[in-house]
Amino acid sequence: MTKRRRCAVGAIAVVATAALWLGTAASLEAQAPRKLPPLENIKVLTGWDGAQVRDEMRRISEALGVKCDHCHVQGNFASDEKRPKHAGRRMLELTRALNAQYFASHVATEGESRLGRITCYTCHQGAAIPKSTPGVGLLR
Repeated sequence: MTKRRRCAVGAIAVVATAALWLGTAASLEAQAPRKLPPLENIKVLTGWDGAQVRDEMRRISEALGVKCDHCHVQGNFASDEKRPKHAGRRMLELTRALNAQYFASHVATEGESRLGRITCYTCHQGAAIPKSTPGVGLLR
């Protein structure tokens, strides 16, 4: 075998080994759960784990058509500085009470809100100001 051919075979072996190693590392990374920081200052969604709270926060964000910084101080999600966060807590309490009273037997399926049949979307429908609330136009 010529020196040139041995170099080519060696290079192919190195590339194949690297590809195999990278593929294994990527699959291990995909399997390992992502370590998320612990949640602080949870007052309404107590008893939920961090992933459940974050999933519900994503649903709330979509239901209101807002981003996280609408209610939360970026870099300090535990802060109670913003008024919409206080309003959101009251709305979550209302939502829970309505679901407990009218839909107590409802069991959420995978991918559904754990709050129940009534969710933020029920009233907000993608808008920060609830669409289905009579007289809300007076508040704008």
